Amino acid sequence: MQTELDYCLNLIIKTVNNMSKIKTVYDELLPDVKKELQANARKYAAAKRLKYVLMSKYMWSKLTIDEMRDLFTYSNIKTWELEPYSFMYGDNILIKK
Repeated sequence: MQTELDYCLNLIIKTVNNMSKIKTVYDELLPDVKKELQANARKYAAAKRLKYVLMSKYMWSKLTIDEMRDLFTYSNIKTWELEPYSFMYGDNILIKK
């Protein structure tokens, strides 16, 4: 018979394993966007810092305006070609789920 402690430990292990499958904003970037950001992260400290910020956030809506601006800058995204939904929800920047 499984004890309560064993049950709790198994539940914790399952939760930790599922958490590792959660994708960050960085993981969800379109390949072209990620490629440009990686190239600029090798050149500029601010781009490298942005990369780590994107790796720490799990939702587009948690990005600040400055972080979005930096993403557009270091990913060479032309903001005048984007629609409002790109700014609000990451359309044409993130992989669609």
